[in-house]
Amino acid sequence: MTWVRHRPIALSWALLLAFVAVLGVTVHRYTAGGVRLGDDVLGLVLRLLVLGVVVAAYLRTGGSTTASPEGLSVHDGIRRVEVPAASVTTVVEESTRNGAVAVLEGGRRLALPGVPADAVREVRRRLRGR
Repeated sequence: MTWVRHRPIALSWALLLAFVAVLGVTVHRYTAGGVRLGDDVLGLVLRLLVLGVVVAAYLRTGGSTTASPEGLSVHDGIRRVEVPAASVTTVVEESTRNGAVAVLEGGRRLALPGVPADAVREVRRRLRGR
């Protein structure tokens, strides 16, 4: 079974607006003739860094979790992590996130995006193959 954490529409629009604003100001700054590109390398690098942060923030807001008898497939918006069922100790509710967390061997905790707190039992069942 798969659980998906959708990006809020308002956040998507806000980040798109921020991306377009930073890109527009950057293009205007260098095409209007006020500043030469070679004289403002640090400014350009900082603007590109801001664009990278905006894109990373957008990607991190989405994600999905798939549970099966083979294990967990967790996609946090940027990267996918495959966890075999044998290495999952348990799945517990995480009250601070209002979601679920898989506790792995060694005590490492892996957030399960898209899984609500009341679906913890279902994730456990899917991992056991029921």
